[in-house]
Amino acid sequence: MQIMRIVVILGGLLCGASLAFAGPADDCNQVRDLGRQLRGCTAYIDKGIGAPENLATAHLNRANIYAQRGKQDLALGDYAAAMALDPRNPLAPYNRGNLYFDAKRYDLAIADYSRAVELDGEFALAFLNRGLAHERLGDNAAAAKDYGQALAIDPASKAAQKRLERLNSQ
Repeated sequence: MQIMRIVVILGGLLCGASLAFAGPADDCNQVRDLGRQLRGCTAYIDKGIGAPENLATAHLNRANIYAQRGKQDLALGDYAAAMALDPRNPLAPYNRGNLYFDAKRYDLAIADYSRAVELDGEFALAFLNRGLAHERLGDNAAAAKDYGQALAIDPASKAAQKRLERLNSQ
């Protein structure tokens, strides 16, 4: 079972970029061309003139690209920068948790998913993925509790339902 992912998109958060002229913010916002997005986020970060929340989102977007490309050290650095710039954003620990999960570092993944749900108690995917990490470590009771919480938040979650049913049938 793969962990559930979300893609972070800057949307309209980065201000100061004209719609008539593509700039770093526009490039960092788009998701069709990851190379362009990476260059845009890097240029936006290097300018260093955005609001902390916007710089954090640029770091987060760049970290997700690095993670997809298997550049874990670069991703970890950007996740740390994002968390320092915007410590209240649950997406940074959540996405870093996904990186740790993929690296089979389940204890670290659980810690990050736990931080994400502390920041947003309605973050169903963080509960689901924390349950997957608990299950990988053999803690089925904690996994079942997290799957149940994910279902309470998102009753349509087939992944959580399936995992919970499987654990309850054992």
